[in-house]
This record gives sequence, C-alpha cells and structure tokens, in this order.
Amino acid sequence: MNNILVLGSINIDFVIFTERFPKPGETIKGNDFGIFQGGKGANQAIALAKLGCPTLMLGKTGDDELKNFALKSLKKFNVNTNFITTSRKISTGSASIWVNQAGDNSIIIFPGANARVDVGYINKKEALFQKNHWFLSQFEVPLSSIMQALKFAKKYRMNTVIDPAPVIKIYDSNFWGKVDYLLPNEIELKNLTGEDDLLPAIKSLKSKGVREVIVKMGEKGAGYERNNHLYVIPGSQVKNVVDTTGAGDCFAAGFIKGMIEYQNIEKAIKVANLVASYSTQKKGAAISFPTIDEICWDKLQ
Repeated sequence: MNNILVLGSINIDFVIFTERFPKPGETIKGNDFGIFQGGKGANQAIALAKLGCPTLMLGKTGDDELKNFALKSLKKFNVNTNFITTSRKISTGSASIWVNQAGDNSIIIFPGANARVDVGYINKKEALFQKNHWFLSQFEVPLSSIMQALKFAKKYRMNTVIDPAPVIKIYDSNFWGKVDYLLPNEIELKNLTGEDDLLPAIKSLKSKGVREVIVKMGEKGAGYERNNHLYVIPGSQVKNVVDTTGAGDCFAAGFIKGMIEYQNIEKAIKVANLVASYSTQKKGAAISFPTIDEICWDKLQ
C-alpha cells in the first residue's frame, strides 16, 4: 500500500457566487454563499483520501471554531489528522473567494496558522517520512519547512510532488533536485522560469534537477516533455462548469493516484484530468471532489 504524506495549508473558504466580479469601489449582490473546507494542503489530502489513498496530513490550525470545522471535514473523509497541531497565537487560515457565472474565481488568502508551520515542527515529525511512500506539498506554508520536509523525503526514498502555488521565487538551487514531479499551471511555469513557451520552460526546470514537469493547462488538459517534444494530454470534457475552485488540487491527487496505479506519466495525467473534471461540476473545493466510486473510469480508454 502506498501511503501519502501531505504537508500544507488548512483553511476555511468563505465563498460568494456572483454573476460577475465587482469593479474597484463597487458593491454588487451575490447569488449564493457557502462555507467550505479549503487550503491547498487540506484539499489535496481530502481528494487523495476520497480516491482511496491512505493519507496523513501535516499542518497547523488556530485554536478557534474554524479549527473544529477543518478537523471535522478532514476526519470525515478519513484523512489522518493525528499530527496536525494547534497554534494559540493566531487564527486558522481562511480564504475569501468570489466565483463568477463562468466558474472562474478570484481568491484572497489569510495564512493564519499555516505561516507557523516551521522547521522545528517538521523536525519533530521526521519518523513519519520513514513510514510513508509519497510526499506532497504546495507553497502555502513556509518554504524553509517544505525544504526540510523534502530533505527527509529524499532521505527515506519517498516520491516527491510539489504543486508550486501560490508561485514564489526559489533561490536555493538544491530545491529542484529534490522534486520528482512538479505540477505548475501555465502562469506558474512562466513565473518560475521566465520562459513564455512551455517546452523551453519545462526543459529549464528539468535541467535544474526536477525529474518531471507536468503543466496544468485548464480545459486544454496537461502537458509534459518527452524526447524533446511537448505532449499534451487533452482534458476531459465538461458540459457545465460550475466552480473551478480546487480543480488543480484535485488534479494533483489524481496524478498521484494514477502514478500509484500505473507507474506511467501519460496514464497518470489522464487520471488527473478525469478526476479534476468532476470537481468543476459542483460548488466548493473539497466537497466537490469525487470519490473513487463516483468516477466513470471507462473514460480513461
């Protein structure tokens, strides 16, 4: 059994659905409102657990009502929360999200306790890296802590996956050599490399030590480099996009699930595209992610 260790943010999302985004200084009415489990780390952990993957979450919450909401949501989907700790000095992370009629979103994040996931916390959890097989993280907790976690992951020969969002500059050249699979979207890829074209950008990161770069391209699917060529795996078609919030997190979970099942990049991308397509058809992030039984796997053929 491939166990997965997720290090990342734990947020509560406050989501307003609206016909369009307001202009600066403008007040408009929303069509609907919801409070959902969020945070890229928690989202990805839940998405993995709903796909039947044994998943353990590392992170921090505040000592408040949002903490109770978050832990209850994670436990509901069988994510192991035993090693999530509480910061009594700051609140649980939160996000304010607007979703327009086309399903596009704009997001403001307050890191809260996620910013307190420090190196000391990671050092105390070293034994967990020895017991798990895959490591997944994003950029919503301090980079120094992610780097320390990557060191432990490589020490114990784990497969490492990084979703570089929100994108930040990486000044430590040793970082990239510890990343087996990098999952940026097109904008993040450009910001990381300065390259406008996908293939040179991918090759640039691989030259720095990343084993594989899989670029998320929205409804177009996802691409990767093989034998000096860019291969794009088309996305799964969706008739009615309701909310794209969390689709990238769902993609990351689907990719790991695909790699565990098939040990093949192209097949794993197909799984990721398929899984992510389900999440865009419902409101919210984690609540919209499909369970393994809800997915029509015949569509992979």
